[in-house]
Amino acid sequence: MEELRDKNGLTEAEFLAQYDASKYKRPSVTVDIIIIHDGEILLIKRGGHPCLGKLAFPGGFVDPDEDVYDAAVRELKEETGLDAVNLRQLKVASEPNRDPRTRIITVPFLADIKDVNALSAGDDAMSAKWYPFSYKKMHLNGVDIFEITIVDGDERKTVKVSCQKDKTGVRGDLIYTQIGDSCLAGDHAEIFANVLNNI
Repeated sequence: MEELRDKNGLTEAEFLAQYDASKYKRPSVTVDIIIIHDGEILLIKRGGHPCLGKLAFPGGFVDPDEDVYDAAVRELKEETGLDAVNLRQLKVASEPNRDPRTRIITVPFLADIKDVNALSAGDDAMSAKWYPFSYKKMHLNGVDIFEITIVDGDERKTVKVSCQKDKTGVRGDLIYTQIGDSCLAGDHAEIFANVLNNI
């Protein structure tokens, strides 16, 4: 059977042999793992820039030879000592300026774990622990507002996130936007609100 050729007369093997991947900018890909257990959320305290000292979901970069699910399992183990099970992929976070380092797209996962007591901070996490949290959802002027409160020792840290439909009608997913400052790194408050809106 004759191999198919494209409009330039190339077979797939010939096309791939001359393909120049450097013609296109390639974003980095990360994973974030969200684990909620008995009214608490698992968070790390970031041990490096950006967002040094802020709370974040465990996660990190996907290796070139790695599936995002494998990366999530590896990153959770490296940063917390915990073994992930029952990973469920959530809405991808891809806002072009979501990370100050470079163009990074993250794939968040909601997960369960095998053993809650195996928790220990590692890798680039300053600490890893369970934080009690609560939230309320309000409806103001046609927009839902999530007010999320995380308890850190004697301190209560609150962040607000708006949730609304895309007015252009292009996106079927809701748009989450952080309001004001947050104790959570980057867009993790928005990811958290998305999780709370869907569990």
